Amino acid sequence: MEKSSWRNRGKIAVLSIVIAILLCQSASASWNAGLPGAIFRMPAGAWASGMGGAVSADPNYMLSWYNPAQLPFLRERRASFGGGYRSLGRTEAWASYDFRVPPRVGMGASFVYRGDPSISGFYDGYYSGGEVVEERALESAAWTAFSAKIGVGYLAARRLSFGGSVSINYQSLPTTPTLEGAIENSSATSIGAVDIAAVYKASPNLTLSAAIKNLMSHNAWQYSVYDEYAPAIDETVPPVFVLSSSHKTALLERELTWGADAAIFLIDGEGRYLGGPEAVVATGAAWKFSEIITLRAGIADVELSSETAESFSPRITLGFSYTLPKVCGGAVFNYAIMTDRIWAGVDQQLDVTVSF
Repeated sequence: MEKSSWRNRGKIAVLSIVIAILLCQSASASWNAGLPGAIFRMPAGAWASGMGGAVSADPNYMLSWYNPAQLPFLRERRASFGGGYRSLGRTEAWASYDFRVPPRVGMGASFVYRGDPSISGFYDGYYSGGEVVEERALESAAWTAFSAKIGVGYLAARRLSFGGSVSINYQSLPTTPTLEGAIENSSATSIGAVDIAAVYKASPNLTLSAAIKNLMSHNAWQYSVYDEYAPAIDETVPPVFVLSSSHKTALLERELTWGADAAIFLIDGEGRYLGGPEAVVATGAAWKFSEIITLRAGIADVELSSETAESFSPRITLGFSYTLPKVCGGAVFNYAIMTDRIWAGVDQQLDVTVSF
């Protein structure tokens, strides 16, 4: 009876997401990608990416990054490291370490790098009357983004926990050509951005979570023009309200985990009210195909926006995990492949997690 009940709940949950997707309004160019801090909002880790990023309620690893309130529920120490290659030559890498401090506390740290070490094709030109008078090729440049988070969680009751994390974010972008033909970078550092989360284990099969991310996060961009610094430009990284769930049921008598995330925005990069909530929805599932193989699939970046709909362009994600018992008893290899936002290429990620 209990298994049948959970199957029915899973069907209702999946149906609700399908209806939301069919009714949503989504612009071809992602509106939320233009908001400050967007580079750190994409999923990190092959497990999460394979499920479309819909893992905030119950992440498998990088708990301090996704949901620090899950840290006290750990029963073992867990480390991960990996990297990825995205379309247009973008690269990334990440690492995390999460552990429990009995009886009620969990702690963790995570690190994410994203960037492009070599961007070519820059030109600097002088214009007169709308025409290029002189144009010269510039040296290649690079852009870089780092984020580090330290999180802690506390088990307030058997089913309820709270957690928070503090992050340091750094970004560097090529902006200004020099007289020597190089390109100077402008950078911004945000110290003290806060995430707050709560997790409620409604049952052994259902986990619910609510979080607020990027509280008190501001970027102060410092620009320089020919070795002279211009006034800093401040921008507000909008806080994101994240509602998520994780359901465990069965498919063909094997474990199936279904997750859903809704990231809700209320303000823009200048701290102004958007005029109404704007949401980005993701959903995904992980199916334990065998004792050593888990298959994953998801849909990411489904926008519920008040803007005029032009096209429907979510990201489609696939992935798998393979346990490595002969290498290490708690080691798992994870892989994910995803379409990019405009369907012009694919992104790939792989990593290894070790539990001990």
